[in-house]
Amino acid sequence: MKLSDLKTSGHAPSLFSAFLYFDVSFMVWVILGALMPFIATDPALTGVNMKITPSAQITKATPYTLIIKGPQTIKQNPKLKADQPKSVYNILIKAGDPNHVKAGDKPVEKFVVSNADPATVAAVNAKSKLIQIAAAPGAHGNPNDNIIALKPAAALAAAGKAFQPLANGYPADKKLLLVAIPLLAAGFWRIVLGLLADRFGSRKIGILGLTVTLLPLVAAWQFASSYSALEFVAIFLGVAGASFAVALPLASRWYPPHLQGLAMGIAGAGNSGTVLATLFAPLIAKALGWHVVFGLLMIPVGLTLLAYALLAKDAPNQPKPASAGAYVAAFTKPDTLWFCILYFVTFGGFVGLSSFINTFFVDQYDFDKATVGLATALFIVAGSLVRPIGGALADKLGGIKMLTVLYSAVVLSALGVGLMMTHMWAAFVLLFILMASLGMGNGSVFQMVPQRFRYEIGVMTGIVGAAGGVGGFFLNLALGSLKVSTDTYASGFYAFAAIAAVALVVLRAVAPGWQRTWLGEGGVAKQAPARERVLVGPDGADLEMA
Repeated sequence: MKLSDLKTSGHAPSLFSAFLYFDVSFMVWVILGALMPFIATDPALTGVNMKITPSAQITKATPYTLIIKGPQTIKQNPKLKADQPKSVYNILIKAGDPNHVKAGDKPVEKFVVSNADPATVAAVNAKSKLIQIAAAPGAHGNPNDNIIALKPAAALAAAGKAFQPLANGYPADKKLLLVAIPLLAAGFWRIVLGLLADRFGSRKIGILGLTVTLLPLVAAWQFASSYSALEFVAIFLGVAGASFAVALPLASRWYPPHLQGLAMGIAGAGNSGTVLATLFAPLIAKALGWHVVFGLLMIPVGLTLLAYALLAKDAPNQPKPASAGAYVAAFTKPDTLWFCILYFVTFGGFVGLSSFINTFFVDQYDFDKATVGLATALFIVAGSLVRPIGGALADKLGGIKMLTVLYSAVVLSALGVGLMMTHMWAAFVLLFILMASLGMGNGSVFQMVPQRFRYEIGVMTGIVGAAGGVGGFFLNLALGSLKVSTDTYASGFYAFAAIAAVALVVLRAVAPGWQRTWLGEGGVAKQAPARERVLVGPDGADLEMA
C-alpha cells in the first residue's frame, strides 16, 4: 500500500467531496461545545444572578478579572482545613484581563459567599476595594462557574448601564447535557441516513443532509432564547453528525480492500472541522455574539452543498439496496456489537472530549472564553489529523495490533489526566496523548469494518457510527454528572479509562476468531487482490476496470 496508489484507483473528486462534507458537517455538529463557555454564562439566556458595581480602581489601563468557583475540596485546594460546604461559592479577583489570567495566578481579593446568607454578601462589600455586589431579582441560588472581565465604571456609564450583570449560568451537568444531545441525536440520524444512502446513493443523500443542516443554524441564529430552544437546535445539529454514514461509504466504495484504511482515513480526517469550530467560534462569539456564529456557519455549509453536488459521484459498484430484513440481520450479528463497542470508545471519546474541552479548560484552568480555542485546538488536531495515519498503519500492521496498543494508551493516559488534573502541564501532555490515541483508533477501527461488511458498508457505518456518537453523549453526561456529585472532572476521566479497558478486553477476546475467518494476521486484509484501477472519463460517465 502506497499513497501513490490513490492516483491509480478510485475517484479523487468523490474522495475530496467526502472529506469536505464530513469536515464542514463536523464543524457544525460540535459547535455547541465550542460555544458553551459563552452560552452557559449568557445573562440574557440564563438570567442575572448578581449585580456588580466596579470601583474607580478598575480602568482600561488596570484591568481585573472576576472568577466564580464552586465549593472547593482539600484535594483541589490543599490550603483548606476542610472541604467547603455545598452551599457556598468562591469569588476570586485577579489582576489582568481574562486572556492573561491563569489558574495559578494569586488573586488580589478572594471571598467565600452564599447568596442565601446576606452576611457573606455584606462582607464582600465591606472588605473589597474593587467591587460592590448585590443579588439580582432573578437570581437562582448561587451563580455557577464563570470568568468575566470586570468593566470600568466609565465603560458601563457610556453604555447607559448602572451595573455589570453576572449570569446565573448553567451547572456542569446541564451545560454538558446540551453539548451531548447532538452526539446522541447523530446516532439516530446516522442510521436513517445510512439506510437512505444504501438505497438511493451517497450523492443524493449527502445533498439532502447538507440542506437539512441549514435548519438548526437558522433556528439558533434567530430564535434560540431559551434552554428548550437550544435543545431543539441540538437535536437537529445531529444531522450534521450523521454525515459520517454518507461520506465514508461514498469514499469506501471507490477503493479496493488494500486501500480501505487510507481512503477511509482521508475521508474521516474531515473531523478536523472540530479544530475550526474550536479555534474560531469563540473569537467570533466575543466580537459579534454567539448567536451570530450560527448565522455565519450557513456560508461554509452552503458552499459545501454546492461543491458536493458538482463533484461527488457514486461508485459504479454501488450494491443493490438490502432488504429491511437484511438491516435487521445486521443488528443481530455479533461482530456488529463488537465494532460498536470499539467505536463507542474511540470515536465517542474523541468527539466527546472535543465537545467538552473548551468548557474543561475554562472551568478547570481559568482560560479566557474567547481565546481558549487557541490552546485547545492543538489537542483536537492531535486526534483529527492522525486518523489517516491510524488507518494507514492498520493497513500495514493490522487493525487488531494497532488497537491493542492504542486502547492501552487510552486507558493509561485517561487515568493520568485524572490523577494529574491539578498539575496543568502534566495533564496537558497526557490529554494530548489521549486525543492522538483516540484519533488513530478511529482510523484503525474503520480499516476493519469494510473487510467484514463490504456490501453493507452504508448501513454498517450508520450503525457503528451511531455507537460512536452515543459514546460521546455518555462521556459528556458522565463528565457533567460526576463533576456535580464529586466536585471534580477527574472522576469522569477515571470512568472513561474503565470503559476503554472493557473495549481492550473485548478486542482481545474476538481477535482470534476474526483472524481465523475474515482477517489476516494482526488484522490486515485477508486478501489483497491485484490492484484495481478505475478510470473515469472527463464527463464522469465512461468507466472501465484496468
